[in-house]
Amino acid sequence: MTDFDVKSDAFQQDPHATFRVLRDACPVHHSEKYGFFSVSRYEDVKAILRDTKMWSSKFGPGTDYSSPEAATALVNVDPPEHDFQLRLVNKAFTRKSIDALEPAIETFVADSIERLKPQGECDLMRDFAVHLPLFVISTMLGVDPKDSPMFRKWVEVLTLGTFQDADPKVHAETGQALAAYFMREIEKRQTLINEGKSLPDDLISRMLTTTEDGQQLDIGQVIGFISFLLIAGSGTTTMLICNTVHELLQRPHQLDLVRDDLSLVPVLIEESLRYRSPVHGLFRTNNEDVSLHGVEIPKDSKVMCLFGAANLDDREFSNPDTFDVTRDPAEARKHLGFGWGAHICTGAPLARMEARIALTALLTELPGFRLNGEPVLTEPSVLYGFDLLPVAWDV
Repeated sequence: MTDFDVKSDAFQQDPHATFRVLRDACPVHHSEKYGFFSVSRYEDVKAILRDTKMWSSKFGPGTDYSSPEAATALVNVDPPEHDFQLRLVNKAFTRKSIDALEPAIETFVADSIERLKPQGECDLMRDFAVHLPLFVISTMLGVDPKDSPMFRKWVEVLTLGTFQDADPKVHAETGQALAAYFMREIEKRQTLINEGKSLPDDLISRMLTTTEDGQQLDIGQVIGFISFLLIAGSGTTTMLICNTVHELLQRPHQLDLVRDDLSLVPVLIEESLRYRSPVHGLFRTNNEDVSLHGVEIPKDSKVMCLFGAANLDDREFSNPDTFDVTRDPAEARKHLGFGWGAHICTGAPLARMEARIALTALLTELPGFRLNGEPVLTEPSVLYGFDLLPVAWDV
């Protein structure tokens, strides 16, 4: 039996080695310790993500079984209800509204770097990357960005409860605090609606007023999407930025290529998502007994789709263990770092924009930008990134 423990330090230190063994020797792995299965080959992961009739999201994306009856977030809902909610969300969460955030993101990044410049060094994770997506999400939702530190604490607790062991009481209280906060924001907008006044042009307002065939999202669905947006859109984007910096600064030749030709930044981002996926994988549950590569998977099993392993599959990618900013963009973008199929990440364009603006500024505004000590990886879980990434530059 191939040894694979997604919650172990050994795996987190070198997931690529484990992924290689899984793909070649054990493409369907069963964890006796946790009870779930894992699928690691690109073709298999993509097939599971595509087939929502067989592979359900109703029990949630994490290791534990969530209640289908309590599901409100898109990530927990199957078609056709998922498709209906997604159409309404997409009407509110438009590409136009995302593009409109670009000037604010550029200003936030420029101000952040200008503040850090005189120091000559920082922890890129805690001093820069963690703040950007929370500012962006706050701005997009139309709430006070000064509340971002509170959102960060909520996200940490709720993420821990989804993918690791956590205190159920603390997890529940945090979820209630988040829901109460955004319920107050919803009530402010409902009061304006009832008084016939104009609403602020933000995502909460659009989600409350967008309709399709006379139907609209209910309050639980609005709060569910906001919770999902905070959890999925903050930590993962933070990790994307830091993971990309870490890989690039270890490779002076590649760093020079990007500095000399900033048009490579979008390919750099895709290659980072492929090579060092911020999410090792998420879970689906099979609606029927299924056999895959000779392994019997009983109905209603938790099955982890290993995005990180699939993105390194030499059956799909050329020289997959090589980080290459000159990789064919079409090949790089085949990665599953944002998922695939019905549940592909809604915020992927926003994450790409944030990363592009942040990386471009870091590479152009900080001369001699370099690593500055040993980074500290995140605690073992389905997430893959850094708790600490020390960097320095010339002053």
